[in-house]
Amino acid sequence: MTSTPIADDGAAATLSATIAQWSEPWFASGVLRALETTGEPDERGHYRWLIRLAGEEKEFVTLWVTLRQRTVHFEAQVMPAPEEKIEDVFRFLLTKNADLYGLHLALGPEAAVYLVGRVPVGDLNAERLDELCGAALHYVDEIFPTAMTMGLGSLYRRRRRIGTS
Repeated sequence: MTSTPIADDGAAATLSATIAQWSEPWFASGVLRALETTGEPDERGHYRWLIRLAGEEKEFVTLWVTLRQRTVHFEAQVMPAPEEKIEDVFRFLLTKNADLYGLHLALGPEAAVYLVGRVPVGDLNAERLDELCGAALHYVDEIFPTAMTMGLGSLYRRRRRIGTS
């Protein structure tokens, strides 16, 4: 078994180039609305990119891509912590979790629901990034309306899609 190498400035530059290559067709399609990075590591030595995608059910799906020591971590908030029918929401989410590929649902800070995943540093290329971003957009749009209706029903009203009656 081989060990994944520790990420360094070279890995950050490679990942940045991969994200730039991946982003061109996504920007052209109008789905990618924003791509940001500081280009510098944070206090833990992690490099981060923000990818904002236009959703259908959720207006924007914001995906954080973080280059960690040996992995590239993906994280998108699906919804804030549910306040109603909490047990039903978690049952729904756990059932959905079994069908997800490459990403999974998890509880984050303040019990918010996140879609997360990770890939070894050396395994991430533009094609794999495309798969993960596409999956994140699809899964959030699929899960968001039901989870919000169940867990924050008194606050949430499903947005009307453009072009539907």
